[in-house]
Amino acid sequence: MDLRALPSVIVSDRPHVRQLQLEDPVTGSLLNQLESDQRTGEDIQDLEKYVVHDGLLYFLDPKTKCGLHPLKQLKLFAPTTLRGYLLKYYHNHPTAGQLGIAKTLARLRLRFFWPHMNSDVKKYVVSCCSCQATKPSQRKTSGLMVPIQPQRPWEYAGVDYVGPLPCTQRGNAYILVFVDYFSKWIEVSAVREATAQVAANKFITDIFARHGSPSYLISDRGTPFVSELSEHVLVTLGTEHRLTTAYHPQTNATERVNRTLKTAIRAYVGDKHTSWDKYLPQICFALRTAPHKSTGLSPSMMLYGRELDTPLDLVTQPSWEGLSDPETSYSDNLRASVRDAHEHARLVLEESHKRQKHYYDLRRRTISHEVGDLVRVKSHPKSDLMTFKRLIANVLIMSTFSMCV
Repeated sequence: MDLRALPSVIVSDRPHVRQLQLEDPVTGSLLNQLESDQRTGEDIQDLEKYVVHDGLLYFLDPKTKCGLHPLKQLKLFAPTTLRGYLLKYYHNHPTAGQLGIAKTLARLRLRFFWPHMNSDVKKYVVSCCSCQATKPSQRKTSGLMVPIQPQRPWEYAGVDYVGPLPCTQRGNAYILVFVDYFSKWIEVSAVREATAQVAANKFITDIFARHGSPSYLISDRGTPFVSELSEHVLVTLGTEHRLTTAYHPQTNATERVNRTLKTAIRAYVGDKHTSWDKYLPQICFALRTAPHKSTGLSPSMMLYGRELDTPLDLVTQPSWEGLSDPETSYSDNLRASVRDAHEHARLVLEESHKRQKHYYDLRRRTISHEVGDLVRVKSHPKSDLMTFKRLIANVLIMSTFSMCV
């Protein structure tokens, strides 16, 4: 039964309530039997649960502790035509407070009775548009993890801006970050502004010119990355542009790199906040030579098949000098190192993705939509001096689902 489609009945007085009970097949039959005292042997036991008081039919609730007030055991038997009004009154009315299922049900049980009240209240409250728009959902978030599984370096690349940061003496206020999803290698540049022109130029000089064209570039929906210029450059270089879901930055691997960069910058600069751009090369070197948690190998080993030497390595590590035919030996070793590193990374990343997906999906639920379905879309309102974010509904009530991914 669609409880919200029931006729809207406004109760005016007790005779009106009696009239509604008489018109209902169930309550009307019980009223007639009790008032006429026409009871058969089979009905006596059932009729003992009900009583007529002041002309109205009540359910005698044995679970209610009446104390000094025996009338508290009497719960008005609500006819079908009255139930929709009662649900609305005890949930949507200003004195009802839009309370949840348990409290709405408890308030109704104090005064009324009808069969399947529990399920009716649950259906009504769950389908309340106002509650869905204003209350935090108690359900698991919809959507399972679909990991991105690159098979080679620079197949998938991510890009993002960090900032604005304190403007440096060189005029830089942003950091442009590129990251390779497979090797975890990063390319980082301090820039003056976060524009499409800057991002496009750096993509050509720092990514294409050094590593070739990535198959896919993943970015958020920020203006610098969805401009006509950016799309033109990517199409020209043969890179497919993929955008993250709005307000869901976790898809972009650069988000984690951004946090690491900002932490490292804080450690380097101390109180010299206008010199952070001087330390970016050292920070990048540290990240490129440190084994990554996901692969167990450093980005330099993944990309070049060798570790990048530090000044200390030059005086402490074994030298190639004196080896026979070093050129052939080095090339063979390099190919083997790269092959082994990539095979190892693929296996480790696959296991890592499986583990991450398992634990991530424990907090999620499966959901499916068809084109044309009505769905509720979560909004992300911005607050200002006149509008407080905490008091704004967080759901757009209805929207038509128009695309399957």
